[in-house]
Amino acid sequence: MKNAWNIPDLRKKILFTLFVIIVFRFGSVIPVPFLNVDALKGLMSTVSESGSALSYLDMLSGGAFANATLFAMGVTPYINSSIIMQLLTVAIPPLERLAKEGEEGRRKLETLTRYVTVILGLIQGLAYFFYLRNSSYEGTPITLYNKGWEQVFAAFVIIMTFTAGTALMMWFGEQINQKGVGNGISILLFAGIVARLPHTASVLGKYLQMANEDPTNNARYYLFVPLFVIVFLVVVWVIV
Repeated sequence: MKNAWNIPDLRKKILFTLFVIIVFRFGSVIPVPFLNVDALKGLMSTVSESGSALSYLDMLSGGAFANATLFAMGVTPYINSSIIMQLLTVAIPPLERLAKEGEEGRRKLETLTRYVTVILGLIQGLAYFFYLRNSSYEGTPITLYNKGWEQVFAAFVIIMTFTAGTALMMWFGEQINQKGVGNGISILLFAGIVARLPHTASVLGKYLQMANEDPTNNARYYLFVPLFVIVFLVVVWVIV
């Protein structure tokens, strides 16, 4: 590490990568507008303790999902888009031929992957908005405006903010690929998981305590522990 720091070009790449991670974490704490932040925190604390699928999404986004922030969608739209494009490349002959056209074909496939990423980000943002709109905490709605044109405007802003955050995350990953160190998307995913470690450790402790107090349901509580470890190790393996 010391020798790497002494190489000017590599040091510049490391600093650039750290800068992008800091910007990413900063955007992960900026909530989208038109939401009742206090009610949202109460709702998501309940969801987190329940161990539902939403808590896993929150872990992968580094806590941005639970707080409904700019980067709430995380890197999952890009990962899903990449998987979809890889499958379509095998299933659709024109895309398969495009993949064999060398550098030019690769660039075209990357462009298609970006478009699919934005579309998936829009769909996920839309689904998340409707989840928030139809949710409440102790009788308090999560969204601030639920009637008339105010509701339409608020919905548009929230969904577009989620979608823009998806596009920005994808751009961050590409910038790390070009100017930083390692695979950009994997590094952002890893940074999010690491940032969530203190909270995750707290939740794991609660799960273990609940398992000891309720042995009949301990399978559900113990399932979260190996799942988290597997996800963490896979991300580390991809980065290394």
